[in-house]
Amino acid sequence: MVNTEYFSGAYADFSRAAMSGDALCLRADNLACVRGLRVVFADLNFAVAAGGILHVSGANGAGKTSLLRMICGLLAPAAGHISLSGNTALARQSHYLGHADGLKNTLTPRETMIYESRLMAAHEACAPEDLLAHIGLAKQADQRVGTLSAGQRRRLALSRLLAAPRPIWLMDEPYTALDTAGRDLVDTLMRCHAEAGGMVVLAAHEAVPLADAQLVLDA
Repeated sequence: MVNTEYFSGAYADFSRAAMSGDALCLRADNLACVRGLRVVFADLNFAVAAGGILHVSGANGAGKTSLLRMICGLLAPAAGHISLSGNTALARQSHYLGHADGLKNTLTPRETMIYESRLMAAHEACAPEDLLAHIGLAKQADQRVGTLSAGQRRRLALSRLLAAPRPIWLMDEPYTALDTAGRDLVDTLMRCHAEAGGMVVLAAHEAVPLADAQLVLDA
C-alpha cells in the first residue's frame, strides 16, 4: 500500500546525510522527569542514530508519554538535556503522534491533509490524494472526519507523518484502534522512514520486532 518511492524522493536530504556521515543523532543525557512530588524517572541516558528505531516500554505511569513530550519540547525535563547533533531546533525536526488525534470532525480527510500541509509549510512532495492512498483512506477522502471509525481516524493521524518530512518520529501507542492491516501499515511506515535515514522513538506495550533497541522505564 505504501509507495516507497515517496520516501526515496521526499527523504533525499536524509539519505544523502546518512551516506555522507553527517546524519543526525538524538541523544538524552542524565534526563529526569518529576510530576508533582514524584520522581517518574531519573539519570536516563540513550541515543538514537539515523535509521534507528527505539522501543520505549514500561508499566502505566512509568513516564513513556512524558519522555516523548520532552523530546519534542512539550515538557521540560527536571534535569539533564536532550540534543540533536548538528541542529538545535529539535522541536521543528520532530513529528509527535500522541493519544489524541486532534482532528476536526467537520473537515474531510482531503481537507485535513491540505490544512496540515499548509500548517507545516510542507513542500509539494506528495499530493493530498497520494498521501491518503498511502495510508488506506483513498475511498474516504471526501467523507467527514466525524463519520470515520476509530481505526480510520488513527490512519488519518498517521498521515501527518508524511505531510512534511521530518527526521524524528515520536509515536505514542501507534497501534491503538488499528486492525491487523493497520498495524502492518505502521510497521511499514516506520521501516521506510528508518531506511531513508530517519529515526523513530515509539512507546508501545506490544512487542516491536522492527526496533533495534529497547528502553525499559521502571515505574
